[in-house]
Amino acid sequence: MRSFKSLMTVASLAAVLAMGVIAMPALAHHSFGRYDMAKTADIEGTVNKFEWTNPHCWLFIDVPSGGKTVTYGFELMSVGEMLRRGWIKTSLKWGDKVKVTFHPLRDGTPAGLHMTTYKEGELIGKPMPAPGQSGGPLPGGALPPPGN
Repeated sequence: MRSFKSLMTVASLAAVLAMGVIAMPALAHHSFGRYDMAKTADIEGTVNKFEWTNPHCWLFIDVPSGGKTVTYGFELMSVGEMLRRGWIKTSLKWGDKVKVTFHPLRDGTPAGLHMTTYKEGELIGKPMPAPGQSGGPLPGGALPPPGN
């Protein structure tokens, strides 16, 4: 009987450990370390693509620069959070003229973490809260649990 209990204890511990290992990528995925959260930038351009997908929506805009077109990519929140902030799948379409405020990537790549988008001078949805504010990234880049 004792060996059965020991076997069940080991199996239970292995299951708990396996669940923890599986959950680790989900926790790590919310790091904003690649973005410079102390800086913000504004840019105007034309919507190239708006991806309404999980785990995060993405916005790509074309920006004229020195006779060329540079495509910027912006990471947004999940579809559920975007809906809560007043966005819908058709909020943006190809060709829309927009102004985006974002936290730039630390390495200077033309991309960033989305904060706000204006289309025809009108703010789309609610802006992303500042780090540490309710609903915004916490210091260190983690997102707070839902409902906070």
